[in-house]
Amino acid sequence: MYQGKLVRLRALEQKDIAASHLFVNDYETMRGVTSGKLYPASYEDEARWAQGQSSYTHGEYQFAIETLEEGIFIGRCGFTRVDWKNRLAEIGILIGDGAFRGKGFGSDAVDTLCRFGFEELNLHKIKASVFSFNEAAIRAYQKCGFQEEGILKAELFREGKYHDVRLFALFSSSRL
Repeated sequence: MYQGKLVRLRALEQKDIAASHLFVNDYETMRGVTSGKLYPASYEDEARWAQGQSSYTHGEYQFAIETLEEGIFIGRCGFTRVDWKNRLAEIGILIGDGAFRGKGFGSDAVDTLCRFGFEELNLHKIKASVFSFNEAAIRAYQKCGFQEEGILKAELFREGKYHDVRLFALFSSSRL
């Protein structure tokens, strides 16, 4: 429905559940996107999560990411914790298919999602929290114009040690 240069953002559908289930059970994919325990998810858990995502979900907007030319489902992105009073939201993205990482699909999805956030939801600020070791995500957000706002020291425990979380933001005024 929302198109970038490389991707299309559309509603999550039943046909995406099998691939999404593989994505959320891939350690390399999830280590950089979730602060929770890296624990296997059942197919039923993933199906329940996907079925809970719709255009009628308030405060959260999740999209499937598919390639523009081939229509291949490669991940998902969205806004969580939308704060309507202050017109801000937190962004999240997961490129689950490793063959599409490092090729601009992630930054195009972020850019397209931000356009939706500013032009359709009338957001003022979009925030991103990125683990310090997730250099690909940092590059993608910076490529889209996000500026670093701060660092949460030793915020995430992963792989036996603590890591910083870097905070980024993009303002609607910076996109004019």
